[in-house]
Amino acid sequence: MEKARGKGEWDQKVSRFGGKMRTEKALTDKIAPAWNEKKGQGEEKARSEGKASGGERFRGRERVSKENGRGSTRGRGEGQAQEEPLSKDRGKRRIDKGRVEEQGQLQERGRGKEGKPTQEQAPGEKQGRGQGKGRGVEKVRAQEPEKGDARYRTRYQGVDPLSRFESRCTLPPAMYPAGPAWPKLRILRALWALLAVLLASWRLWAIQDVQECTWQVVLNKFETVGKNGMSDRFFDQEPLETVDSVFSPLVDVPTDQGEKYLSFPYYLKINYSCNGESSEAQVRKGHLTGLKPVVLVTFQSPVNFHQWKIEQLQIQMEAAPFRSKEQCTAEEVCVMSWYTPMPIKNGSVVMRVDVSSNGLGPFIPNKRFQVNINGFLQRQQDNTLHFTVGNEIFNLIPRYFMNVPSRALWHTVDQAPVLILGGIPDEKSVLLTDTSFTDFFLVELNIDSCWVGSFYCPQASFTATIYDAIATESTLFIRQNQLVYYFTGTYLTLHESNRGSGSWVRVLANECIKRLCPVHFHSNGSEYIMALTTGKREGYVHFGTITDGHVSFKLLPKQRSVCEGIQVANCSITWAVFIAGDYILMMLVEIQDPTTGKYFQVVSYDLVSDNLVIVYTIPEFIPDARGLEFLMILGTESYTNFPMVPKGMFHNPYNNLLFIWGNFLLQSYNNENFIYLADFPKEQSIKYLVNSFHGDMAIVTETEEIWYLLEGSYRMYKLFPSKAWEVYVSLQVMHQSSFYTPSETMVTLFYEDRKLYQLVYLMNNKQGQLVKRLVPVEQLLMYQQLGNHYLLQRQGNHLTLSFTNFCPFTVMRLRDLPNPQIYTRQERYQAHPPRVLEPSGFHDENSLAVYQGLVYYLLCLHSKYHKPYADPVHDSTWRWWKNKKLDQDYYFYLASNLQSASNVYIDMASYEKIYDLKAKHELPERIFLDKGTSYAFSVFLTVRGHSFEFQPELLTTVELRSKVDLGVVLADPSCIEAVVKQKVLVNRNSVLFWVTLNDKRSCFDQGLSGHHLMKTSMLVKVVGAVGHCFQNTHEGPRMQGNLMVPVLIGCPPGKRLAFDITYTLEYNRLQNKHYFDCVHIDPEMPCFLFRDIFYPFFLIQDLVTGDSGSFQGSYVLKVVGGGPTMDTIKEYSEEEIYRFNSPLDKTNSLIWTTKNTTTTKDSAFNIMTHQSLGIEWLCLENSPCHDTIPHTIFAPEFFFKVLVSNRGVDKSTYCDHQLIFLLHIHGLPLSAKRALLILMVSSSVFIGLVILYIIFCLLLPVMVKACNILRWKINNIITSESYYTYTSSSRVFSGTSGTKSKGTSSVSSSVSSKVAEGNQEAPEETSKKQSIT
Repeated sequence: MEKARGKGEWDQKVSRFGGKMRTEKALTDKIAPAWNEKKGQGEEKARSEGKASGGERFRGRERVSKENGRGSTRGRGEGQAQEEPLSKDRGKRRIDKGRVEEQGQLQERGRGKEGKPTQEQAPGEKQGRGQGKGRGVEKVRAQEPEKGDARYRTRYQGVDPLSRFESRCTLPPAMYPAGPAWPKLRILRALWALLAVLLASWRLWAIQDVQECTWQVVLNKFETVGKNGMSDRFFDQEPLETVDSVFSPLVDVPTDQGEKYLSFPYYLKINYSCNGESSEAQVRKGHLTGLKPVVLVTFQSPVNFHQWKIEQLQIQMEAAPFRSKEQCTAEEVCVMSWYTPMPIKNGSVVMRVDVSSNGLGPFIPNKRFQVNINGFLQRQQDNTLHFTVGNEIFNLIPRYFMNVPSRALWHTVDQAPVLILGGIPDEKSVLLTDTSFTDFFLVELNIDSCWVGSFYCPQASFTATIYDAIATESTLFIRQNQLVYYFTGTYLTLHESNRGSGSWVRVLANECIKRLCPVHFHSNGSEYIMALTTGKREGYVHFGTITDGHVSFKLLPKQRSVCEGIQVANCSITWAVFIAGDYILMMLVEIQDPTTGKYFQVVSYDLVSDNLVIVYTIPEFIPDARGLEFLMILGTESYTNFPMVPKGMFHNPYNNLLFIWGNFLLQSYNNENFIYLADFPKEQSIKYLVNSFHGDMAIVTETEEIWYLLEGSYRMYKLFPSKAWEVYVSLQVMHQSSFYTPSETMVTLFYEDRKLYQLVYLMNNKQGQLVKRLVPVEQLLMYQQLGNHYLLQRQGNHLTLSFTNFCPFTVMRLRDLPNPQIYTRQERYQAHPPRVLEPSGFHDENSLAVYQGLVYYLLCLHSKYHKPYADPVHDSTWRWWKNKKLDQDYYFYLASNLQSASNVYIDMASYEKIYDLKAKHELPERIFLDKGTSYAFSVFLTVRGHSFEFQPELLTTVELRSKVDLGVVLADPSCIEAVVKQKVLVNRNSVLFWVTLNDKRSCFDQGLSGHHLMKTSMLVKVVGAVGHCFQNTHEGPRMQGNLMVPVLIGCPPGKRLAFDITYTLEYNRLQNKHYFDCVHIDPEMPCFLFRDIFYPFFLIQDLVTGDSGSFQGSYVLKVVGGGPTMDTIKEYSEEEIYRFNSPLDKTNSLIWTTKNTTTTKDSAFNIMTHQSLGIEWLCLENSPCHDTIPHTIFAPEFFFKVLVSNRGVDKSTYCDHQLIFLLHIHGLPLSAKRALLILMVSSSVFIGLVILYIIFCLLLPVMVKACNILRWKINNIITSESYYTYTSSSRVFSGTSGTKSKGTSSVSSSVSSKVAEGNQEAPEETSKKQSIT
C-alpha cells in the first residue's frame, strides 16, 4: 500500500455527530516541488485559530478539499466545484475522503472544456482518484511536457441548480492532490472504488443526520441571569460596584485586595438552536461534548478623536456554562446557557459580537451580532424602559408597509448605534432599531407636527409622513414636510455627561427644507448632514456639523448663491455630496434657461477657498451605446430620443467613484470624464443606491427592481425580478422557508458586513410580519449564468444537457499573507472565565461576578497604559501580575487540591494581550499604510483547461504565456503603487502572482496616530472573472476574482511615543557618575538634579504588535508649562514657549540649552536626537523657574511640562509623535539677590541670637538674685498677712473680759510693734551683708 501511494500516508480521524461514531480517512500527501520552482517558494502555511471546520481542531494544518455537487461540504445548495488552498508545508495537506461519491460517479464521462467529448485515454494513463470528489469534476493528466514530468488540470462541467436542497454537511470541501503521477494507478483506483462502496451508506446517513445550527445571543442584567426567556435592552452605561464584595473573601488568589473591582452592567447569554428549534437537550449535549462558545467583541472607534483615543480594540472571551435557576427534577441540569460579560468602552457605542465554537461538539457556523447602546431609552419609576423620542406602537398595521414604496436607510457608516427609517404613510412614526433590524420598534415621534407655511414655501399639501431620516453616532435627524428636527441621545460613554435632548429640537425654523442629504463618513472628529433649501433660499445648502451631540448649521456658499456663482437666473439644487477629504461640496444643479430649456450641471464648491466651479454638464439625451456594455462620454457619440433625468449623486471616498443616477447611470473616477453604463434600461428610473464600500453596489428603481454592480466593472445584473430570483424563491418555498410569501413588500435595502439584506413586510394568511432576510447575490448570479449558458446535444436517442463555465480558473487562493495585526491595527485581549472547582463545571453567580470584575479590570489596565512614562515591560497586563508570578505554582497547588477560596481558581495566563494573530487566507478588512510601508501577498490560480502555449521567439527562445491575467486597480496611483510579478507553474497548470502594494511617500503630511487618514483602495481583479467565478463555502457561494481592499494612508492607530524612564535613569547615572532622587521619592516620577546634564530617551511603542524600540528619529523638545508644585502648573502661551525654548531668544528667558547646533529651518528651536549631547538647565532671570521660592528647608523644586514632537523634523514616518509629560527637577539654585537677602537675614538673625545669648549669660546672676529677693518679699508678705489674720480672730474670741482684753491688746500691740521694727531692721542688715560681700 505504501509503495503504491508513493509519498502519501494515511491519517485516521474520528469525530462525533449526533451521538453516532463516524470514521474518516484523511490522505496526507507530500507534494513534490513544482516544475522549475525553487524549494519553499509559494508554499503556504495555515494555522487554525482555536477552531477547525467540521467541529475539529487542527493547529499548523490546513484543510483542503473540493466541494461536490451533491453532499457538498458545509452548505446546502453549494454545488460549485472548488479547490481550497494547498498546504504550504509538505506532508501537512489534509484531504477528506470521508465523503465519496458512489461508484457511478467515480469518473467524469465525457466532456472537455467546451462540452465536447474528450479523447479516450489509454487505461494506464487515466487518473484513478475520482471517487466522490465532485460531480462533473475530473483530474486528467495532460500530455507530458518532458520525460518524467506530468501536468494536471481540473475540469469543471457545471453546477446542479437543485443542489441547494441537498443536506448540508459539516466537513470542509475535499481537494485533489497535485503533483507527479503515482505508480500503480490501477491499484489506487481499485482502492478508491472499494472505499466509495464502503462509505456510501454512511454518506447518505450523514446527509440526513447533520442539523443546521445557529447561535442565539441576548443581553441579561445581573438580576436576570439564569432566568429563562429573559432579555434586556442595552441602556445602562455606568459600571457597577456590586462585584467588589465578591472579591473581598478571595484569598490566596492573584488579585489585589486593595483594589476596588467594578463590573459592566450586562452579560451576554449564549445558546444555539438547530433547524430553527431550540432544544434543551441539544445544548446539554453540546456542553457534555466539550462545546464552549468563544465571543469576540469588537469596539468601533469613536468619531471625536479630539476627545477619545483612536484605536481598534477587540476582546476575546470564552463563555462560562451556567445552570438555569428554574426548578429542575434532574440530578445535574435541566436548562443551561453560557454567559460572558458584555464589556463597554468609553468612546464606543457600536459593538460587533462574533460568536464561534471552540471546535468541540456540534458544528455551528460563526455568527455576528450587532450589540449597540441605545441612548434613546429612559427608565421610568416602575423600572420599565420607554423611548424618549416617542411612544412605541405595538400593532404593525399592514397599511403601514404593504404596497408602500421602499426608501433608503441613511446613517453614518459603522458609527450609528441606532438606525431610523421613516416613510410610513400619513403617520409621524419611524422604525427604530439598535441591532441592525434583527429586532426593531415602531415609534410614534413626539413632534408638534405643525406646518409653518408662507408665500416663499411652496408646500402644496400637508402630511404627517416622515420623509427623510438620518442617524448619526448620537443624534437622529428627520424631515417632516419642510421642517427639520433632531434628537440627541443620552450617551455617557461619549459625552461624559448627560447631553441628551429632552425633546425633539426644531432647527432651521425659518427655512424651507425640501430634502436632507446624508454624509456617509465622518471626518475631522465630526459628522455632517446637508439640508437643501427651496423658496427664498433657493440655491443654498445648509451644512450641518454634529460634534459630541452639538448640532450647528451654516449657509453655503458663503458670499453668493450657486445660481449667482454659475451666472444663471434660475436654478435649483437637486442633490449634494460632501467629499470630506478635499473639503469639496458637489452639487447637482437643475437650471431653467428661457432659451435652451432645462439642463443639469455638476457644480463643485470649495469650502476653504469659497470657490464655485462647473465640473460637468450632463447631456440632454441618453447616449446610444449600440450594444456596448459601456460608453465613454466624449461629446462625439450619438444619442437617443430619451431625455436624461438626473435625480441624485453618490460618491465613494475609497475608490473616488462619482455616480450620477436617474433614468441612467454615469460613473467617473476623476469627476471630469464620465462613463455611461448601458446595461441599465433607460425606461427605468433609479430611486436610491446602497453601497457596501467594499466593491459592491445595489440599485433600487422606482418600480422596486434591484440591480447589482461590481465597482470597477461595467456589467450590471438584474437581481429582482428575474428568472434566477424565481428559481431561488421556488426552491425556498419547496424547502418551506418562512421568509418568502406570494405577497410581500420591500421596505428598504441595505448592506451589513459586505452582505446585502432586505427588510421585507410579508403577508401570509392575513398575518403580516416584518423580517430581515439576506439577498443571495452570488446564488442569483450563478443561476443566471447557468440559465444563460447551457447546451443541449443529442446523443443517440436522448438529449444531453451541459453547461459552459466562463470562469478562467478552477482554483483561486491567497498565499503568503502576512500577519494581519500590523496592517489592520487590531488590538486584541483574551480572557477565560475563572475555573470553578465543582465537578460538573457549572458556574454560579459569584464566579460570574468574578469574571465580570476581571474583564473590567483588564480593560482598565488597557486604558491606564496610555501614560507618558513607559513601563519596564511593554505590556498593559504586566503591572497586574508582576508581583504574583512567583506564587503562580502555589495558587495552582491550592486549586488542584480543592483548597482555593470560594472554589475559584484564577489562571493568570488567561488574561493577556495577543500580538501574533495569523492570517485567515483572506485579505484583511482594511489596511493601514505608514510612510514607505508595503503590503505583499500572492495569488495562486489554477487555470481551467489547457491554458499555456509555447510560442517561439527568434527561433531560439520559448516563452510561456498564460491565458489568466491579473490586474490591480488603484484609486490613487499618485499615492500608492502596485507591483505584480508572475510565475507560471507548468506542472501544476497554475500561475502564481506576487502582488506588492507600496506607499509612494507623497500624499500625506504628518498627523497624530489615527487622525485625518486618507482613504483610498486597491482592487485586485482576475480578467474575465467578474460575475463568472464563485467559491462554495459553508456559508454559501462566494464571488471570486474581484478583491477590493480599503487602504488608509497616514499614521496608523496604536503607535505612540513614550518617555523611556528606565534607560534615562541608567544613562544619566552613568554619565553624571551619580544620581540623587528627591527627598520624597515618587516611583512613578523620579527626580533629576538641576546641576546634572539631562539625557532624555524615548521609545516608539506599537500597542498592536507589542514592538518597542528606541526612537531613532529627530525631535523638538519644548517646555510648554510648569510650576513649583503639581497644583500650580500653568500652560505657557506661544510667545512664552518661544522665549523659554528658542536659542534665538534675547530676553534672557531660556529655561534650558544644549550643545547641539542643529536647529529647525527657521532656527527657532533645537533639533534633538537620541545621540544628542544632553540638556543643561539654565532657568535664566526672566524664566518662570528662576528665583523659585523654597517651601521647605530643602532646595527648590520645579515641575516642567515638556512637549516632544517629531513634526517637521523627522521625514521617516507619517506619524506626528507628540508626547507631553511632566519632568520633576530638584535642587534649583536661588537668584543672587534672593541669596544675598537670605544671607543677610540669616546673618542678622544669627548675630542677634548670639548677642541675646551673651546678654542672657551676663544678666543671669542678677536676675536670679532679683528673683530670690522678690520671692522672699512675697513670702514675708504672705506670712505677715497670715499673722494679722490670726490675731484678729483671737481678739474676737476672747472678748468676755474687758481688762484682759486691754492687757491682751497692749501686749499684742507691743509685740506687733516689735515685729514691725524687726522687719524694718532686717533689710538694713541684709543690705550691709551684700555690700560686704
